[in-house]
Amino acid sequence: MSTALFLLAIDLAGAGVLKLFGISLPVVQLAGGLVLAAMGWGLLNQKDDTGQLEPSPPLKDPSLLQGKVFYPFTFPVTAGPGVLVVMLTLSAHASKGTFVEIIFAHLGVLSGMVLMCVAVLVAYAYAPKITAKISPSTAHGVLRVIAFVLLCIGVQIAWNGLNSLMDGRCLSPAGK
Repeated sequence: MSTALFLLAIDLAGAGVLKLFGISLPVVQLAGGLVLAAMGWGLLNQKDDTGQLEPSPPLKDPSLLQGKVFYPFTFPVTAGPGVLVVMLTLSAHASKGTFVEIIFAHLGVLSGMVLMCVAVLVAYAYAPKITAKISPSTAHGVLRVIAFVLLCIGVQIAWNGLNSLMDGRCLSPAGK
């Protein structure tokens, strides 16, 4: 729920925040892409941990988790830099056009956001069952592939931002 509210706030306020700080959309794409690429690179070059991770001890007071719902669970684990770049980009593009077009564009962004949050909820709910059935070596291989894809996504987002900057399409904040 906190992830959905966080993303909704980014959608509703994203274009305004970019305008307020005078940040162009290509700059957000370049910075966000570099952050994602760095995360992917770090995961790709992470040293192998051949030892088994020991499970965390049970919490004595489950209410302590409430203080961690936004940070680190919502941001950056569930909705990190890549999601922020995408939401800011979608928000800026959805805020263009006639009033009706803007409403429908934001409803489309909201629909996609809700579907993503449901997918994440299902993934988190079944993560222990899924990971129990996957061997550590398979999980390690999958992690390396995902890390490479994350690196590629980061480079692509950064390239899009850099390309826009080089073309001079970011003369004003939020790409307008």
